[in-house]
Amino acid sequence: MSMKTSVKDNKRKAILDAATELLALKQTATLQEIADHARIGIATLHRYFSTRELLLDALALNAIGLVEEALGGVTVEEHDMLRFLTEVFEVLIPLGSKVFFLSYAASVDENPHIVAEEARIKQPLREAVEGWQARGLLNAGMPAHWIITVMYNLLFVAWQEIQKGNLAKNDAPQLLVTTVIQGFGSGTGQRDGG
Repeated sequence: MSMKTSVKDNKRKAILDAATELLALKQTATLQEIADHARIGIATLHRYFSTRELLLDALALNAIGLVEEALGGVTVEEHDMLRFLTEVFEVLIPLGSKVFFLSYAASVDENPHIVAEEARIKQPLREAVEGWQARGLLNAGMPAHWIITVMYNLLFVAWQEIQKGNLAKNDAPQLLVTTVIQGFGSGTGQRDGG
């Protein structure tokens, strides 16, 4: 890789990181606001991404790549749900803004390639959730898609709370696991309410 390519790749990555960070906080941010947040001129932003749609698509594909890379080291443990969920949350919490972007960027849903890629990276988690539902570990009355969507949203909330200093980074995975298990549990072992 040449030095020029490396500098260009680093600048592109910095733009994507700054854009993701800003759009997670302000979804309606303009290209000028994104350029300002990235501390570059609007002309520089346009050299990398000529339209907002191209920037959003690049952000989505970047997020998918980062999530896929993070999940690559996590082995699905069908018989150890707690360990698997803890590992998933540990690797995905730092990617909170990117996970949020994938969930909420409306233009992402309009690109069939991005929709297919996102579904592909979520498939192992979907299969694990469905398996746990079949074994009675998670509530089978809730759609797996709903559980996964809520998990992704909880990841973003945890990331936000860590950023604000309201939650210790090391405490977040266990808090999320507890929330999922108690919120989506099958009800086994719960006392009868009135």
